[in-house]
Amino acid sequence: LADRRRRRGADGAPGPIAPGTVFIQLDGVGHDVLTSAVERGLMPTVGRWLGEAGDTGHTGAATHRLTPWRTDWSSQTGASQLGILHGSNHDVPAFRWYEKDTGEVMVSNRPASAVELQRRAVERTGDGGLLTVDGASRGNLFSGGAEQLALVLSVAARRGKENRSRAGYFAYFSDPANAVRTALSFVAEVFREIGESTGARFRRRRPRVGRGGLYPFIRAFATVVERDVVVAAVIGDMLAGRSAVYADLVAYDEVAHHSGPTGKDVDKVLRRLDRSLALLDQVADHAPRAYRIVVLSDHGQSPGETFRARYGLTLGDLVRAGCGLPVPRKAQRTHSGAEARA
Repeated sequence: LADRRRRRGADGAPGPIAPGTVFIQLDGVGHDVLTSAVERGLMPTVGRWLGEAGDTGHTGAATHRLTPWRTDWSSQTGASQLGILHGSNHDVPAFRWYEKDTGEVMVSNRPASAVELQRRAVERTGDGGLLTVDGASRGNLFSGGAEQLALVLSVAARRGKENRSRAGYFAYFSDPANAVRTALSFVAEVFREIGESTGARFRRRRPRVGRGGLYPFIRAFATVVERDVVVAAVIGDMLAGRSAVYADLVAYDEVAHHSGPTGKDVDKVLRRLDRSLALLDQVADHAPRAYRIVVLSDHGQSPGETFRARYGLTLGDLVRAGCGLPVPRKAQRTHSGAEARA
């Protein structure tokens, strides 16, 4: 049945000849992290694609190759993804910056900023983007020119019933089985984060950032809800035979920012991401056209303490102290604060 669907379309005419492309962005997964995960057997699907030995000890023919690359000065999702999807990340110096000519603070993951950054890139390149022709954008900051959109920040406002950015949620959760499975996984992930953060605090692991408040729910959304909705949308795109699909899975990036880029916490996330890749690989066998699955990352991560954890005061307090402005007493008592006021 799968072979027949590939040869002929729904109307009996010959199906598409050229293979489609599915781009899966593993947000924040650096080259060394991926290599280590494959070597330790955490990502057997990626290992199989690379021709690495699996659990059986046998190696197969490699279907993919692993190529490292370096970001430019702004090593973050906004700059990298804008360049990949729209061909230019000109004037994107950081994740957050102040523009003197407009007097506005630009933030890469703010909808209004994403809209403006995408507009500038399209204006500069004169091209709609990577996904302009029969493409789909899932879980990204930018649309890439695609008409089929789900969870895309730059088009957060409702556009239409079929291509509004939140359409992926409605389509996914309209299935009771999906809703129940994701809800249970969400709750389990919340308790997993609480347990892991408590363990890290008792072990006095450094560097460590705050993981209380709403963070367990934010993590569960990124690692469960966003992943499930995006993967389901990509499966739908593949079965619909779309030419190009670009999806961002942010689970690793979210956890690594709080738990560190290596360790047991992120190892569990990498295992689950590999299972998502395995599912897409299986779906490709039943799609009406052949697909090339491209796995890429937008940046890596390195461990480091926050300015406040390292020096006892925020960078803003240090600047205020150096300018002779009032700062909190706690900041005044730190060595850095006293030195700045001297």
